[in-house]
Amino acid sequence: MSIDLKRIDETRLREIWSVHEFARQCRQGKMEESRLKMLHGPFAEMHELTAGPERKASVW
Repeated sequence: MSIDLKRIDETRLREIWSVHEFARQCRQGKMEESRLKMLHGPFAEMHELTAGPERKASVW
């Protein structure tokens, strides 16, 4: 039996986090926590939570 490399992501275990817990541990503000919850819901995979840079409000 061979391993299909195209499907390897589907078979590995995925680390699922509570968005609230992730925001608390990473010292995210309530605005960033709310943004993440709107994007992903109450739970998300770690790679989804860490994929984008934290967005800061512009001073202009």
